[in-house]
Amino acid sequence: MLNHQQTLEPVRPVGPEQLADRHKRWRKRYLWFGLGMVAATSLLLIVALIFALQGATQAAPRAHPTVLATPAHPHVQQPTPTEQATPTPQTALIESQVDSLLRNKAAHQQFSGSVLIAQNGHVLLSKGYSVADWDDQAPNTPHTRFYLGSTTKQFTAMAILILQERGKLHVHDHLCSYIAHCPAAWQPLTIHELLTHTSGIPQLDDSQLSGASPEAWIASYDTVPLAFAPGSHFDYCSVCYQILGYVVQQASHQPYNVFLQQAIFDPLQMKDTGFDPNYLSLPDHAVGYAAWQVKAVTLGWSLASQWSFLSASGLLTTTVEDMYRWDEALDTSDLVTQQTLDEAFTPYVAESQYPGSGYGYGWFIAKAPKTGHPLIWHDGRIDGFRTYNGRDPDDQVTIIFLSNLATLDELALANTLDQIVFSDIS
Repeated sequence: MLNHQQTLEPVRPVGPEQLADRHKRWRKRYLWFGLGMVAATSLLLIVALIFALQGATQAAPRAHPTVLATPAHPHVQQPTPTEQATPTPQTALIESQVDSLLRNKAAHQQFSGSVLIAQNGHVLLSKGYSVADWDDQAPNTPHTRFYLGSTTKQFTAMAILILQERGKLHVHDHLCSYIAHCPAAWQPLTIHELLTHTSGIPQLDDSQLSGASPEAWIASYDTVPLAFAPGSHFDYCSVCYQILGYVVQQASHQPYNVFLQQAIFDPLQMKDTGFDPNYLSLPDHAVGYAAWQVKAVTLGWSLASQWSFLSASGLLTTTVEDMYRWDEALDTSDLVTQQTLDEAFTPYVAESQYPGSGYGYGWFIAKAPKTGHPLIWHDGRIDGFRTYNGRDPDDQVTIIFLSNLATLDELALANTLDQIVFSDIS
């Protein structure tokens, strides 16, 4: 469209010579235009390449760890097991020595289970050895579930501490504040004394305890005196942690297993952890063995919800990878504050049944070999299973193994693994 300054000029006829000359001029123009475009494009490519090379040079090369797939919890940034992308000579030596040791033990029918060892947030070894179920020839893997035995107690203690932070109880409250018909001998006892195995409550045989109701179960202690004055002595007491499970139910107004699921396992995305009575029907479960290929007593208690507190001393099932998520959370404030964690890891009892180990809330407290830093640990024994969870928060070392072979001496194996790992860390 023309504006007001433009005029139409008459069209002039063009001869063949003029047309050819015009074509030559246009060809030259197009040629120079094309060459200019090529030169400009090349220059732009060269500049872009220079900037790209400069960016790559300035960025420090980083090894990206392979993260095990774990859905993030909407409210808590979850610790996730990670593999070290490029092993150092130091970590490669640890992995090689531990793997060689465990393969040799499995070959000589001395170990069956799964192991996870980590340092500084990197998993050095996560592997299964031998067989989870000899009938099905199912191998042990990092995803295999095992009964924890007494390693469960650290979770029961944490449940008590979570309730304390929520204002539902305090560890120095009297035990009987949470038990309607409390045995007379228990009147002076505090929750702290049950947590530290210093209450004096004796371990009765299960056959002596009533199964009519939880209240009748507790009433079985009505005429049973304490074995010693509260706080005067350490005597490992599994039934005390079942009583603490009952306190969790009373203070939270939820079954013990439901409270732990909602307060610990769900927030930490421990999806293969729980108190499922159908354990033997779960995928990837380990069968317990009393000896090599000799099955132990079949486990799989079916407890009504009001009885779930009986699981509090040893019936949790889990995997090494879920246990690592748990251990990683203990270095954060995801579950409780640092002040509360310090309470859990304080050795209130200087000496336990294990020389050199005191006891906190659900944990033995010792010193790590070589470094002398705190070694926080607990083992577990239940029919057909032996377990261990040990952590040195200062050196950021975690050693976890879960075994389905009852002939394993878990403390001897833990000591051997400690010597390997701590001898090779800087």
